[in-house]
Amino acid sequence: MAVVVDANLLVVMVSGDARGPLASEQVEAWITAGEEMHAPELLPYELASALTRLVAARAMSARQVRAAWEDLSELPVVQHPLAEDLPRVVAIALRLKRQSAYDAAYIALAQDLRADLWTLDGPLARNAQAAGLPVRLLNEAEL
Repeated sequence: MAVVVDANLLVVMVSGDARGPLASEQVEAWITAGEEMHAPELLPYELASALTRLVAARAMSARQVRAAWEDLSELPVVQHPLAEDLPRVVAIALRLKRQSAYDAAYIALAQDLRADLWTLDGPLARNAQAAGLPVRLLNEAEL
C-alpha cells in the first residue's frame, strides 16, 4: 500500500513543532509496515521554502537547517514528476478554491496511486474531504 505525504508533515518532524513527535511516529509506523511514501517532485522545493520561513522567523538556525535537510533526505519518499495531466491539477486546485496548485499536485498524485494524501493542514483536509478527494488529516486518533 502507498501513502502520499504532504511537505508540512515532514517539516514538523525537524522544526521543533509540537506536532513533530506525532508526525515522526506516523512516518515510522508507515516504514515499519512497509508502506511506500510518495510525493510530487516539488517536495524538496516546498521543504526548502518552509525551512527558509523558519530561519527568517528565527525559529531555526542555518546549522539546524543543514541537519534537518540531512534527516529529511534520508526518508524513503519516492518522488514523482508532476502529473502529466496538468489541467487536472488545475481543476483540483480550483475545486478546492485555491489560487495555487501545490496541494492539488499532491492530491492528483494520491488519485493516481489510489492512495490518501496525509497532511497536517486542517482546512485542506476538510475542504478536500468535502469535495470527495483522498485527503486525511493526521491527528492522534489516527495512530
